[in-house]
Amino acid sequence: MRNINNPVVLGNRHLDPETVETMELAFDYRPANDLKLGLNMFSYEWNDIIVFVADPGGTTRTARNVGEQTGAGVEMEVDWRPFRKLQLIANYAHQQSTNETAGAPAGNAPRNQLYMRATWKFRPDWSLTAQANRVMDRRRAPGDSRPKIDDYTLVDLVVRRERVKRDWDLALIVKNLFDAEAREPSPQGDLAAPIPNDLPLAGRAVFGEVRYYF
Repeated sequence: MRNINNPVVLGNRHLDPETVETMELAFDYRPANDLKLGLNMFSYEWNDIIVFVADPGGTTRTARNVGEQTGAGVEMEVDWRPFRKLQLIANYAHQQSTNETAGAPAGNAPRNQLYMRATWKFRPDWSLTAQANRVMDRRRAPGDSRPKIDDYTLVDLVVRRERVKRDWDLALIVKNLFDAEAREPSPQGDLAAPIPNDLPLAGRAVFGEVRYYF
């Protein structure tokens, strides 16, 4: 950010650090030994965001403290054990952020996200875990005219065997079980290499895991 020798993108020795002011209110409620409920509300103000601004003539850009962003959101969580060998966890998050510099919604981050996980200990030292992550409502950044990026759901599966031999655990892990097509937004603008179709996430993958405790 302070390098001034790049012929196109110039640093700035007079930059100030970016600052973030946050407020958060959290509730943790446990109506029963097997049930936990959580609620978290937050807001933030992000100031002095470092942005590369076009210089007169348009051939170079210089880092400057010109960006400002605000946002607020809520997160809810449930952790429930309906049976001794079964644990269910669900988490939902909603947030809205505004690019105050552009006077428009901030882009790329999901407005809504849902996560669910179930763990079943079906035999002594054996467990099966399934989890799903749903990412929704990602708008483009101001100035990016591409269509809104698609939502996606990723499902993972883990079969784990503990204490195979005292200090050893084994696991079989399947990521993106249904081989869903999922993409994260690519940057767009004069300073970014053009990747118009966004950044693909990995397809289905199978892993083996060995753990040793000492």
